[in-house]
Amino acid sequence: MSRPDSMDVETARRVLAPVPHARRFPVGHLRPPTGLIPSAVRSLGELEFVMLPQADCLPGVHLERLATWIENDVGDPVVAAQVRDAAAVAPSYVEACQAVYERIRDRVATARQALEPAPQAQVPERRM
Repeated sequence: MSRPDSMDVETARRVLAPVPHARRFPVGHLRPPTGLIPSAVRSLGELEFVMLPQADCLPGVHLERLATWIENDVGDPVVAAQVRDAAAVAPSYVEACQAVYERIRDRVATARQALEPAPQAQVPERRM
């Protein structure tokens, strides 16, 4: 039985794989006094970087559309539901972004861990 924070290899590959260029998700940075600096992401790994909390700007992301993109284009309904839930209960946009970042960060870390080779101590030795 797998741990609740574990992920199978196929799901991990899907979660980390970039979507086709045409399916990118528009994001931006709200940076005073400049305004919104537009960009786009192709994967949860790129999204993690964009959502990283910074003292001088906020991510410019439509969180409901983000959840839909994660579910339909990335193919990860688990984290899409977590994004929806986090955005729904957060008292402000800033706190919603922080909560969403934490979910994305954790999901990406779990996927990367699932794709790491097993340490030598865990790989059984083959006997001839």
